[in-house]
Amino acid sequence: MIELIGMGAVAGVVPVYLGIGFALVAGRMLSRAWEAGLIGLATGVLVYLFFDLMHEAVELTGARDIASWIVLLGCLLVSFVGLVVLEESQLGKHRRLTRVLSLPYLIALGMGLHNLGEGLAIGASYTNGEWALSALLVAGFALHNGTEGFGIVGAAGRNSIPAKDVLLLGLLAGAPTCVGAVLSGLDPSPYLSVAWYTLAAGSLLYVILALVALTYTATRRVLMAVGIFGGIAFMYVTAMLLTLAGGLHT
Repeated sequence: MIELIGMGAVAGVVPVYLGIGFALVAGRMLSRAWEAGLIGLATGVLVYLFFDLMHEAVELTGARDIASWIVLLGCLLVSFVGLVVLEESQLGKHRRLTRVLSLPYLIALGMGLHNLGEGLAIGASYTNGEWALSALLVAGFALHNGTEGFGIVGAAGRNSIPAKDVLLLGLLAGAPTCVGAVLSGLDPSPYLSVAWYTLAAGSLLYVILALVALTYTATRRVLMAVGIFGGIAFMYVTAMLLTLAGGLHT
């Protein structure tokens, strides 16, 4: 169990914190004109993860399994529409900084659910004795997860994130990788897997729309679009490199 937790930490917790730190430094060094590009990069990463999560969820459902339909659509309704309703009900009740920080926390939550699935893949290969594949997965997922810091930090815009929130955001996004690695030996139900993949996808879809509404203005469209392309391209290229190296698509 200690080894599984350690592998999850190397694949999830450490790179997420490194990504957050790098994004914070980059955000302070770049001029305000490049803020839209940074948020676009974060959005691109989230768009890639959204389609990846929905693909995983759909793959676990069956055309003749009506219950899996209900789980997928129900979780998508709760995580996407539910968050919009929650935002609408809370609008104007909190200070602006609190509302800004809500997006980073929602992003971290969605990424955490996504990283739970990565932990399951790492743990499954390790318990089956495929240690080389486990090491490859850890390296590949670590590279992927390092980019997630841009998604978390980008949502805060030019607002500073307190050190306490940085600590909590990193744990929320990265620690589920350790949990997934430990849970891999329990053989979780396919319905449970569909639920957490879809919950993560729905929350990320909400955040994507919120970031686009916040940043896609007349003077920022080009930088936003270039940033989104860059985020998607980087996630795709790292996924393909992992496929070429180990024959496993992620």
